[in-house]
Amino acid sequence: MNHNPQSLSLNLNKKEQTPLYRQAYQELRRMILHGELPPGFRLPSTRLLAHRERVSRNTIIQAYDQLQAEGFVTGRLGAGTYVAEGIAIPPADSPSSTFDPALSAWGRRVLGHAPGSRHGRSRLEIDFGFGRSFSHIFPYDVWRRLLARYLSTDDIMLSRYGSVAGFNPLRQAVAGYLARQRGVRCAPEQVVIISGAQQALDILARLLLAPGDEVLVETPGYKDAFTLFEVNGAALVPLSVDDDGFPVEKIPPECRARLVFITPSHQFPRGGTLSLPRRLTLLEWAKTRDSLIIEDDYDSELRYDGHPLAALQGLDESGHVIYLGTFSKVLFPALRLGYIVLPPPLLTPFISAKGLVDRGAPTLTQAAVADFLAEGHFERHLRHLRKAYGERHQALVEALESYLPGRVHFSSVPAGLHVMLYLHPSCVEKEVVRQAAASGVGVYPGVPFHLQQPAPPSILLGFSGLSAEQITEGIKRLATVIPAI
Repeated sequence: MNHNPQSLSLNLNKKEQTPLYRQAYQELRRMILHGELPPGFRLPSTRLLAHRERVSRNTIIQAYDQLQAEGFVTGRLGAGTYVAEGIAIPPADSPSSTFDPALSAWGRRVLGHAPGSRHGRSRLEIDFGFGRSFSHIFPYDVWRRLLARYLSTDDIMLSRYGSVAGFNPLRQAVAGYLARQRGVRCAPEQVVIISGAQQALDILARLLLAPGDEVLVETPGYKDAFTLFEVNGAALVPLSVDDDGFPVEKIPPECRARLVFITPSHQFPRGGTLSLPRRLTLLEWAKTRDSLIIEDDYDSELRYDGHPLAALQGLDESGHVIYLGTFSKVLFPALRLGYIVLPPPLLTPFISAKGLVDRGAPTLTQAAVADFLAEGHFERHLRHLRKAYGERHQALVEALESYLPGRVHFSSVPAGLHVMLYLHPSCVEKEVVRQAAASGVGVYPGVPFHLQQPAPPSILLGFSGLSAEQITEGIKRLATVIPAI
């Protein structure tokens, strides 16, 4: 190791985007931390080092100033710049290791539910992935105009944090829309704007569940909700759904569930709708057990044979239903904006908990969505969506009936953005997915959505991101890998 300041040189690259003073600072900092420049080492004068590196003296002055500000060097008046004393440099031969911090019980549960990779399938010619949208359907020109309205005129709104509960005009617009279109009974102050259903479920689980508490859930069902409840210590009590949705009559008599999580308007992912008798029975069950029902109304607007069905919450007379909705399915997925309607006693606890983990969704986005609703763009856009996605749903059903008659069964309810196909029990689900991919068609295994064991073989087909022609061709290819029974 050479400690001669006259021989110190740096490795600067004038073609890089990083400023030269920053490169000099980083190189000297590295040398100090690695012990190449020991404590007390005198650095070359700024004039000498600048001359040697063929850079301006100001470049080296800025590098030295940054090092001094961070405590790596000290300046001695009239005596030069020295590496600071007291910097503990590990010996060159000391073993290096990466610290592996111990996780809490919650952290270990999260790790046990770590999601698998979702990459590697983007090159499929026809991908029946769900949660996608056709970009040309959304009125981006309107959206840009609404965003620009606030970017150009409302500096005060953009310069401070918004309300944890959400932008008040948006809460009012959501309450009005839900009353008109979904039959939800609520005041604007009961609406809280959230960053998607995941956030709301996590907060509710923390507020309402103690370790070991039971949660009633549908199977097949929303696997991310399963995970959130489980990592918060809940014990899941799954009931297999049928064509009429959640089988309330099969709730075990000894069940003491604190929460019930259901998708009554369009069961996810099987399809189907919770019947009125079951809705009324479930509400009475929750009332007598002092339990809460979380109604996830994730895609209820997308029904293609008439008007959307009214929400379960609208039948609730006693405040036992928490209503969840989202804009991501009907506007665009990257929006990550939703809303929750809470019974009044839960408002303060929920908003307080949300304020600890989230200062609120972006106000600019909320303001644009509020105007999108208030000016009628939202409901007009829904009409276009229902027509476009209804045609795709019909194309999918016709293709399944033409190319896979008798080999699969699925819900006939014309709604949503996907269909779950149940295969013959003799089919091997993984093999169907693998062979479909080999033919250029992406379909998705159903097993992660099932809690019953063994899970019935099934696959999910999302159709919102494909044209009618692609849907037909995809099912035609899929028929070559699903054996005839």
